[in-house]
Formats: sequence, C-alpha cells, structure tokens
Amino acid sequence: MKRLATLLPLLLDLVVPTAGYFLLHALGMDDVWALTVAGSAAGVTTAVNSVRRRRVDLLGALVCAELVLSIGLALATDSPRLVLARAALYLAIGGGALLASSAAGRPITYPAAEPMATKGDPVRARAYAAVWDRSAEFRRIHVRLSSFVGIGMLAYAALRLVIIFTASSVADAVWAQEVPGIVLLAGALGLIRLQVPKLRRIVDAEEAALSSGDRAPDAVGTDGRARLTRNADSR
Repeated sequence: MKRLATLLPLLLDLVVPTAGYFLLHALGMDDVWALTVAGSAAGVTTAVNSVRRRRVDLLGALVCAELVLSIGLALATDSPRLVLARAALYLAIGGGALLASSAAGRPITYPAAEPMATKGDPVRARAYAAVWDRSAEFRRIHVRLSSFVGIGMLAYAALRLVIIFTASSVADAVWAQEVPGIVLLAGALGLIRLQVPKLRRIVDAEEAALSSGDRAPDAVGTDGRARLTRNADSR
C-alpha cells in the first residue's frame, strides 16, 4: 500500500492529462483548451501543495511555470501541437538541472531523498548529513542517479517533440507521447530501487556510529551542519 501511495501521484500525472483531454474533447472543447485544462491539473495540485508547505522546490517551480505558460499559449496560439509541446521544454530544463548538479558534485537526488531517508528522525538526519562527507560510494551513487535520470529526461523531451510534430493527428500525439514517459518512469523507479539498499546500508552504518558515540558531534562538517540547520528550520 505504501508503494502504491508513492506511485499514485506519478501515475496520475501521466493518466489525468491524457484522459482529461479525450474527455473534454468529446464534450466539445477545442484541442487547444482541452489540452490546456487537462494538462493544468498537475500544476494546480502542485501550486496548492506548495502554498500549504510554504515552500517551493525546483520541481514545484517548474510545474507552476508550466501552468502559467500553458494558459499563455492557449491565449496566444491556435496550434494544439505547440501547446502539447510545452512539457518537453520543462523536461529538458529538469534533465539539464540534474546533469548540471551532478557535474557540480551536488546531485539534486541527494536533498530530494532526504525526507524519505530520514522520516523526521533527528539522529537519522544527522547521519544523512554526515554520510555525504564521509562516504565516496554514497556520493557516487547519487551522482549516477542524477546523471542517468537527467539523460533520460533529455532523451524523452526530444522524442516527445518528434512524436508530437510527426503524429498523424493531435489525438494520436496525445497518447503516443506518454508511452516513452511510462518507460522512463519504470526505468527510473527500477534504478532507484536497485540503489536504495546500498544507500540505506551506508546511512544505517553512520547512524549506528553516531548513536554509539563513535562519531564526534562536530564530525558532520560545515556542509552537514548547514543542512541540519536548514532541516531544523523547515521543521
């Protein structure tokens, strides 16, 4: 059940825009506005969640920006394929950000995984912050994850554009463009699932060392202390 709850938002982001388009189109709405309204569902949900958390992360900012662009495109153009192509831009931005963070040695997957890895436990949070400085293997895993997912997102963005502008109809483009996304999602989840046991083992070992007193309180390092301070402030 927990796994289903985790996957449900991702599945909805794939299913709702596609199903919503066909439903609205069947009800008589033109292609441009059917695509805009159906594709805005995820943006509205993300915006509401960001307001509730009083915090906007990179993904939330991109989704909200896509919502604004979607409405702007709907008002400015009568090309449904151009409206449909907007998501490729944000896939490319997201993929580029993942690759840039890996190249800079601070992969986005590391802070993104922190809430799931620590679950609000302060000792676990200290271990998670400290292990970045202590474990080269931990850093390598996150760099690989960010790089592979980033490359996948860029490839999907390009393939999505090809499908959108070569499909015989807008309806064909709507469903066909989602197929590579499902494959990418399945591949990313499979890759993450393979790496999670290794990451958990490294953090578990650090947590055990902190709990037993084998680690000095200041051993977290400057970056780790800064992350812990931000985590404490956010809580």
